[in-house]
Amino acid sequence: MRPSSLIASIVLTLLALASPASAEWFADAYVGASLTSKDEITFKTFGVERKQDADFKSSAIFGLRFGKWFDTLPWLGVAVDGSYFRASADVQVFPLTGLLMLRYGFLKDEEFKDGRLQPYGGIGGGLFISNLDGSIGFVEGSDTSADMGFDLRLGVAYRIESNWAAFFEYRFTHVSPTYTVEPFGGSTPADTTLNTNHFLLGLSYRF
Repeated sequence: MRPSSLIASIVLTLLALASPASAEWFADAYVGASLTSKDEITFKTFGVERKQDADFKSSAIFGLRFGKWFDTLPWLGVAVDGSYFRASADVQVFPLTGLLMLRYGFLKDEEFKDGRLQPYGGIGGGLFISNLDGSIGFVEGSDTSADMGFDLRLGVAYRIESNWAAFFEYRFTHVSPTYTVEPFGGSTPADTTLNTNHFLLGLSYRF
């Protein structure tokens, strides 16, 4: 199955699951660090394919997530997530993704029937808007690319009290944008891949 078809299937599943039902809603905010792996940028000049190293950098990441855990299936949830990070000094990335989420509860009691300690995971994808304004590799460009990308999460949340939880999360995102660059005075499309590891700390409000 093509990656775009897989992502479309996940998004349709999220929409189907999001039909009205009793639920534990949540709103999350997080900050952290992102590290985009070194890759190559590929483009053609004078009919010849050329490749250059693209040294991506670490950056801060900020994000918000909104979703719900289902009362009838308390281990299952859906969410929508929006965030911002930089793959390099000149490449900004704005992912907007849908997630299918799973969790398991430990330390259950009368107050925390779903568990005070909750490991969880999420998988999905969506639209990644990335903007190049400067250099990538050794070529210059100013362009915006909108692409479908992949999003994977693993984390653990701890319920501080009935409405609040703190969480630590590892996130992996993958997207392959295309930018117009200007080598040797001309312009040509250039492809690269942004594989990024994110390490996040956040607060969750449950209602």
